[in-house]
This record gives sequence, C-alpha cells and structure tokens, in this order.
Amino acid sequence: MSRRTRPAFLAIAAVVVAAVLHPSAQEQYDRQTLLPARVLTAIANEVSGAEALNHVIDIAGYERDRKPAEYGSGFPREAEVVAALAREAGLSDVAILRPSGEARPQWDGEEGEVWIEEPAASRRVLTRYRDVAATLAANSLSADVTADLVFVGRGDREADYAGKDVKGKVVVGWGSLGGMHRLAVTRFGAAGALSYGVASGKPVDRPDQIAWGSIGAFPADGEKNGLSRQAWWGFNLSHRMGMQLIDLLDRGPVRLRVKVKATQYPMQLPIVTATIPGDGSVPAAARDEVVFVAHLFEGATKQGANDNTSGVAVQLEIGRAWVALVRAGALARPKRTVRFLWVPEISGTMAYLREHREEAVRMLAAINMDMVGANQTLHKNSANLSYTPFSLPSFVNDVGAQFTEWVGDTNREKVHNRRIAYAFQNPMIDPRGSQDPFRFAVDKFYGATDNQPFVDHNPRIPAISFDNWPDIAYHTSEDAPAVLDATQMKRMAFIGLSIAHVLASAAPSDAPALASLSSAFGQRRIGEYLANAMMMIADASSPEGLQSAGKEALNIVHWAYWRETEQVKSASAVAAGEGRLAGRVAAIAAAMAAGEAVDRKRVEAAYQGRAEALNAVATLPLALTAEEEAASRLIPAFKPAGGGAARPGGPGAPGGPGGPGGPGGVTPTLTGYYASEARSMTDGTRSILDIRGAISAEFGPVPLDRVVAFFRAAEKAGSMTISEKPAPPARTRGAGR
Repeated sequence: MSRRTRPAFLAIAAVVVAAVLHPSAQEQYDRQTLLPARVLTAIANEVSGAEALNHVIDIAGYERDRKPAEYGSGFPREAEVVAALAREAGLSDVAILRPSGEARPQWDGEEGEVWIEEPAASRRVLTRYRDVAATLAANSLSADVTADLVFVGRGDREADYAGKDVKGKVVVGWGSLGGMHRLAVTRFGAAGALSYGVASGKPVDRPDQIAWGSIGAFPADGEKNGLSRQAWWGFNLSHRMGMQLIDLLDRGPVRLRVKVKATQYPMQLPIVTATIPGDGSVPAAARDEVVFVAHLFEGATKQGANDNTSGVAVQLEIGRAWVALVRAGALARPKRTVRFLWVPEISGTMAYLREHREEAVRMLAAINMDMVGANQTLHKNSANLSYTPFSLPSFVNDVGAQFTEWVGDTNREKVHNRRIAYAFQNPMIDPRGSQDPFRFAVDKFYGATDNQPFVDHNPRIPAISFDNWPDIAYHTSEDAPAVLDATQMKRMAFIGLSIAHVLASAAPSDAPALASLSSAFGQRRIGEYLANAMMMIADASSPEGLQSAGKEALNIVHWAYWRETEQVKSASAVAAGEGRLAGRVAAIAAAMAAGEAVDRKRVEAAYQGRAEALNAVATLPLALTAEEEAASRLIPAFKPAGGGAARPGGPGAPGGPGGPGGPGGVTPTLTGYYASEARSMTDGTRSILDIRGAISAEFGPVPLDRVVAFFRAAEKAGSMTISEKPAPPARTRGAGR
C-alpha cells in the first residue's frame, strides 16, 4: 500500500502483535487490531500504571476536611493539583474554568464526634469527623446533644417506629440516613440519627467501611414549623459500630453525646480542561475533536480514590504518554484535537457543552472513564465498556470493543498454549501492580455518569464509557488508594490511548476501514440477537404464545439489522463529505442490511417447525392486530423548543414523560431507559408501533398499550404532538416494526 493511501492511523492491514510466545508457536493467535504491532508495543511500554496511581495519591490520597480557602474565590485542592499535573505532563491549554452562574451555598463540616457516655464502663469516642470525613452527614448543623439511644431497625419506613418512643432520643438503624432522619426527626421528634447502612450492600464482607451519606437541608421555615436546629444532624457509622451499639442496648440503656460544628461557604465546582492540539489537517466537516472526560467531583463533600479520581488519574497518564510518544516520534501528532475535561460529575459536562457549543458540534466522540482503577481480585469485578445507546449507533463502540478485547485476550493464559509456556501472550503488567489476568465485559449503554450528557446533547455526540463493577468500597470511607491496582490502571491507559489514537488520527480515507470493523462486530451482535429470537420461538408452549413469539422474534431481527446498519453508516462521519468515500461506507452498510432477509427466513423456518410441534397452523406472514395497526398510524413528534441545546432525553429526564415532574403528576407508563429510548427514537417519522418495536428489541417485549399511554401523556402535557396517518392497505409484519 502506498504512503498516500495507507490508513492514517497506521494500521488497517492485519497484523499479529509480537508476543512473549513466538507467533509461529502459538496455537491461538492474538486478535488483530487497527494498530500495528510497533504502535501497540510503543503505547504499552510508555503508559505507566504506577504513575496513574501516584496521581490518585496526589489528588485524593485520603479523605479530608476541606479548608476555607477552597471555597469562594478559591479552587478546590483537587482542581489545582490536576491542573499542575496536566502542565507537568506537557498538555496544552490547561485551564481551570468556572461555569457561568452564581456560586451557591455549600455545606462544610468542621468538627463532629459521637461519644458513648453511658454505660460509664464503655465511655469512649465512637466516631470522629477528623478521623473519617465520611462519618459526618452533609447538611448537618452545629449541635451539642446528649440523649438516650433507640434502635429502630431500618428506620426509613414509618412502620419501623410503631410502638417506639423516639422523641428527644437518638435513633440508630441500617436504612438510608436521609430517610431515617426525615422520619425520626421531622415526624417523630427524635434528637438526631445514626445509620450503619453500607453503600456497597455487603456489610458482612466489609464491616469497617463507612458510607458517605447526607440528610436534607434544614428547611427555611423549619423553626417556624417546630423543627429544632439542634436535632438537624446525622452520622454514618460502620456496620461494626452499629453492632456494638446494639450489643450495648441489649444490656441496658445507652446514652450518647453528639457534637457537631458546621458552616456554609459560597462555592461553584470548577472544570479543569487541557488539550493535545491536532495538526489541523482534518476538515471541520469531519469533526475535529475527540474528548476524554472523567469526573473529579461528585458533589463537594464526597471524596474517593476509585470513584472520583481514578478516571482523571488514568487520563492524565494517557495525556503524558501521548505527548511523550509524539515527541519521541513513535506516534504522529493527532489530526484532531484531543480535549480533556475533568468535571463535577454530569453537571460539569452539561455546563461545558452548553457554554462551548461551537466546540460541541465539532466533537467526533467522547470517552468517559469513571471508576477504572480497582484491583479486580480484591473487588471480584471486571472492567466494563458501555456502548452508546441503541438509539445512537456508532462505530466508536467497535473501536472501543476491539482494544478492550485485545487486552483481555492477550492477558490471560490460554490452555492451547500451555505446552509452550504458562504465561500471557502479551503481558501488560505494571511493576507496582498485580499479576492478574484482565477480566472485562462489553455491555449495552449505562448512563449515570459523564457519557450521559454527550448522548443527550443536541446534536448527539457518541460517547462510550468505562467503569469497573462491583466495587467493594463504593461511596465509602474505604475508597482509598489501597483498593487500586497499578496493573489495571496501566491497561486502562493503554485501552484509552489506543482508542483515542485511532479516532483522533483517522483521515477521511479511513472511513471504509472503520465501517468494515463495525460490519464485522455487528455481525457478531446480530448472532446474539438472532439467538434470542430463536429461543423465544422455541419457548412458545401454545399456538397463541407462538404467534406472539413469532412477532417478537421478527421484530428483534428487524431492529438488530437497523442498529447494526446505522452503526456501519456512522463511519461516514470521518469521510468529511467526500462522496466517493461516503459511497464506500454506504455500500458496506447495504451489504450488512441485505442479511436481514436471510435471517427473517431462518426465523420463519423456526416458527414453522415449532408450529408443527404444537400442532398449530403456521400462518405466515403474521398479521397485525387492530391495536398494532392503529399504533402504526400514530406519529409522535416533539414540539419545537427555542434556545437550549439539551435534547429531551436521558433516563427519567425532569419534566418529560417517565421523569419527575412528568405530565399531570400521572404515574408514567415507561420509566428509566425505556422512557429515555422512547424519546430518543422519536423523530417525527417513526410510528408508536415502530418505537415500541425498537425498545422491545433492546430491552425485551413492552406492552403496546403502555407505549401508547406514554406518548398520549406527553401529548397531554404539551411536550409532543401526535399526528395520524391515513389507514394503509392491509399489511402484515412483525409487531413493532
């Protein structure tokens, strides 16, 4: 291949990566990637998990009380440290930004102690804010209280207080601290609340961790309504502390003294940003920015090494390594600018996209890293890649999956190769890290982190996301550097840099190769969809059930091909409007779409076979019911909204059907991701039956009447219109297509 036509990211040609095991001796070859061996090796040798772990220690080595200088006109310590590390890494355009708007009052704890006063023989301090910052609940007010202790079970349900006198007493339980405080103090007159509930949900495994928790802010009219500021406090305890208090209560009365000192300061959490500038060779039409995003804050109070800091630390290392590789000549300067955003979770990303719309429209893709540093053996978890939503197909998913799978495939011992060596084929191990294999999962979309604002933006920006789950220290005092693994962080830095290098360096001429990658990965996913469709038919136990299963199976096949075809087409985003290249992408997409007819025949053959087994009449094609026919004529559309850039998406979006403040206070018929995807699939051309089909293919069958009711509620609320097409000639097809 000539230099002129060779792919810009250096590697569409199939290349087997050099491994510890000699390639000719391997009985299972390594997966092939879009990058050649020398580039993969250069990246793997440059990225350092130890450096990323050091960054975590620098940024959030321990949980602490914030100092007054971090509020008001100052910046939180984390932001200052990250900006300094970004400059040291050689990144450009490093800045700490304040989103527009006024600073808001922010709670700040200063002191907090819980003492066991009686029985006298057990007198001691139980927990203290300066020792464990998570123990003092956010929004607690200054207080000095001595009172008896009462055990209330969970304590966040009204029934937990039946037959108990808690007025003027401190309650202890294992429920949500906020829920306990709301009931015990505001409803039943308690003097305060203690909770030993644990966010990880496994208190027996981790009995000494203390959850981060909060109580509601003191109401403006609280004192007028008889609430006491002296009772407006809460403490989070460990499971062991809770058991100790219950043990004391079993022996007799327990009396506690609680002291709290807290205040408020004005605060606006900042955004730290930096770039690796592109070389300017990509036309604006090809979207000339690739974004890394990670949250540096999850509110001003909660801190953590894995959840809050590991994603930022890994991305700092990605930036450092990338700059070093470019300077060394191992990588060419990226064509697109690579932007780093380290933000207050979700709110900071939304603010940046809102206030930098000229940049947002140029963003090709975003890579979010949330919790990415955990020791997999300690946490019993895997590294997880979340795709873009079903409604937003993107080739970026497959670029991400390819490198994630490559690390997993080459960092495990394969039985086929054991006669050669008991070793990983391409070990990616940090000297300060574990020797663990790499466990991973590639999953459908999950939001609740900083990928969500990108996919909800208008126009939508494809965003993939990395996390690790489960997390034994999730939102607790044990989320510290000790639960992280430098090897895991090295691997995540490698994956992130490899993905971003492909995206940032792709030229228009690379669009067909990216489309081909998605076509290959899409065919694999279609096989999974088809297996589900076949099992629906195989599980049918009656003629009526078979007819329903047949419709759902055909619906799955249709929408699977829609998604995968659109995913292939999405590669044209890098074609920059060049007709010949866009035509190549379209041809690859058309070849993908052509498979639908074949797979429909396979489903129909399975349907006929099952009908014979059930002694049923296999009538094909399957006719629509009257309800389905009616829904196929109803076309929902959003009413035009002036101004804002936000889409009416996101699970349970406020003010939308399925979200808080929904139409007329009516309980929504679709919630969460069902509601989000129903809104996202609404484009003014699809019918309610089509939309029902899409979300059923994604999540499982959804009753049609619930989808109709969802859109009727939105119409009634004034956020949507529903037009009705004339009745077409009689037709037959899978339900929801």
